[in-house]
Amino acid sequence: KFVAASLLKNGSTTQLGRELTSRRSSHTNVDRNLADIEEENSLVPSSFPWVPTESQINTLKVVQLRAVCAERGLIRTGKKAELHQRLLLWANIEGRKRVKDRLMGLKDLIETSKSKGGSSTLDNLEYDVDALTNKRKALRKEKRRGGSNEKGILGLVDESYFSNTTSSSIETLIGEDEDEAYDEAEDYDGGSIVDEASISQLSKTFNAPASTYSNREVREMYIEAKALDQEGDREKSKEVLRKLREATPHDMRVVRRLARMEQEDGNISAARGLLQRALRGEPGNAHLLQGLGQLERQAGNDATAMNHFRQAIKANPSFANPYHALGTLEHTHGNIKAALAVIKDGLRKCPQNHRLHHALGDVYLDANMLDFAEESYLEGLQHGPEWSKAFFYTSLSFVSYAKGQVQESRTLLRQSLEINGGMHAQGVIALAQLEESEGNIHAAREVYRDAISRYERRRRKRSPFRSKSPGEEDMFDSPSLVDEDGKQYSRSYSGDKWVNVFKSWARMEEIHGTYETAHIVFSKAARLFPNSMNLLIQWADLQSDHGEDEKGRLLYEAACHRAGDGSAKPFQALAEFEMKRRNFVKAQSILYRGAQCAASSNGIADGKNGLARLFHTWGVCEYHLGNESKAQQLLEDALRVTGPGEADSTMRSLILYSMARLEVLRGEHLLAQHCIGLSLKENLFPGGNSLIWKLWAEIAEKMENKVLEKRCKEQALLRWEEERGGTVSDLSRLLGARGSDSSSRLPERTGSVMKDMFRKTPWSSKVCHTSGRMDRVWYQGANLWKL
Repeated sequence: KFVAASLLKNGSTTQLGRELTSRRSSHTNVDRNLADIEEENSLVPSSFPWVPTESQINTLKVVQLRAVCAERGLIRTGKKAELHQRLLLWANIEGRKRVKDRLMGLKDLIETSKSKGGSSTLDNLEYDVDALTNKRKALRKEKRRGGSNEKGILGLVDESYFSNTTSSSIETLIGEDEDEAYDEAEDYDGGSIVDEASISQLSKTFNAPASTYSNREVREMYIEAKALDQEGDREKSKEVLRKLREATPHDMRVVRRLARMEQEDGNISAARGLLQRALRGEPGNAHLLQGLGQLERQAGNDATAMNHFRQAIKANPSFANPYHALGTLEHTHGNIKAALAVIKDGLRKCPQNHRLHHALGDVYLDANMLDFAEESYLEGLQHGPEWSKAFFYTSLSFVSYAKGQVQESRTLLRQSLEINGGMHAQGVIALAQLEESEGNIHAAREVYRDAISRYERRRRKRSPFRSKSPGEEDMFDSPSLVDEDGKQYSRSYSGDKWVNVFKSWARMEEIHGTYETAHIVFSKAARLFPNSMNLLIQWADLQSDHGEDEKGRLLYEAACHRAGDGSAKPFQALAEFEMKRRNFVKAQSILYRGAQCAASSNGIADGKNGLARLFHTWGVCEYHLGNESKAQQLLEDALRVTGPGEADSTMRSLILYSMARLEVLRGEHLLAQHCIGLSLKENLFPGGNSLIWKLWAEIAEKMENKVLEKRCKEQALLRWEEERGGTVSDLSRLLGARGSDSSSRLPERTGSVMKDMFRKTPWSSKVCHTSGRMDRVWYQGANLWKL
């Protein structure tokens, strides 16, 4: 098969690859005699250095690699990639030993200068200027060669740092998950001459530190911040990062890390403030612009995020991350052409960036250009680090599935879980959902169970659980759920995506299992992710759907307590829960609390639409309580806080529809007709939906306009029949509205509701059943009038 053959060419370890490799190796003689080894040695160029660079290693063939490894006492068996990696690792260690020796020699020379005391003694000392010049050149060469890998704050790495198992690089310690990259070391002027005066000045430099903190202290702070984060003590981790910010004021990655942690804790305004203050000091910093774009994207402000990504690209065209972020965001909105343009532009600037190759493959996959997608994934597989192979194997499994090769897809997914100890959440979800789509529910459940067991063992090693596991009565104990500190639970580390595995498992149990099994999965997830607001809301939805109102109410309250910096989502969910039970007074109080939460912060975590939806729900609630004037004021407030862009048109359409409903009830039919016309214009779909036309027919009936009433009823029936087709019919209506200009990008109002349709597994439509409507948010708000 083509995929398997291609993977074999790229060093894959699939079953087919192992069989072919074993057949090839069976024809070779394992026991090589001395003459063979000498013959291999003769193939190595005489100019090949004892400690080679990576580019020099890349020029060697397999036979030469084996000979070089044998000369240096290394294991000489294995494939070319293994030999290459083994020799490169040895070269890095030897190189760092040399740097350490040279640095110690330089320090000894300076100490000698100090101990002799004064310039008069310097005149009597004889220095080997050539040797010292060579030392400085070696240090600069090591700094350039090290690039962004495993270098300390000053670009000097000792052997203890290289062999430290806690982390292999500052980038790993700061935990940016490849969202940050180190700037390349600047070239140093190699034409300078070292004389006695420069030695004296160098001595002063070594004895007058430029910072309050030494290089070792800074490194230790990085390690401490990462360790505290992994142990779940996020507050102390942020405290160390703030101290590190003072120690390295020009390291904007520390700002990015602090902002990301604040964002994950729900403090959107604090995260935004950190990045904006840093940007005022360095307005052209691409890393800060990238971080601000990611923050706005998470907050739902996609248009603002795209603008920041474009600014980051303009500020630093060789920085790959904003190309990736902008390209994937365009892809998510359905703008395939724009996504391809951005990603290909990034690859021209950064041709070996594996993330861009992966993103390009994703675009080709959604465009059903399977051969191009496979080629992009295989190209990225060659350039990416070891941990990235799990993502490429997972994506290659999508290609195989799209080609009808289900077993090949399953094999690739299982191979992705063999990397990094199985800690690949995306691969776990993909494999489990593949089994579920094929009807193998038991196999899917086993995939989830085995993966979660591995994850829990890893969490215990990093941050032990409390000795007593909470039971049913503990999980629904109000103090334990609402406690902000949550010290009785083991907290997840920054960037942990495994909560999605639990959500996927719980979804499957709701469909194919029972209420009890889904409840058990949610309870296990809540112990591991006690601060996940969305997880608590989904758990509350489960309780509500099965008549467990008290448990659902408690979980909604816990989600409100975890809302953080201005998120209106849990308050709205709890208010609608009470409104459906006709507890409008309770709902009114909850909505007031939600508005206070949003007003107490400078920003809202779920964007402007979050606050607009809250005001809209509040307005409908006031109408049910008989406060029509208050309802009108809240609907106007909702319209006022809604964004002006095309992406917010769906929310404006809903608010205008509700205004029309309110005016009909007040007898203001002309004003109601005006509002319904505006709602129709702002609606997601050309021609509106059935509810809008039904309301207009009602208005026409009250105005005794029989002709208009008939036409509106006809349109309502037509739209109702179109809506019965579900998402496919909705998509056809949207794409059909583009007309002859089919090459243009999709409108923002379209892209904002198409996010759930792109960058999904090929089998997701079989297992993740949606509501059947692309404008389900609109209908959820409109149906509040029927309570």
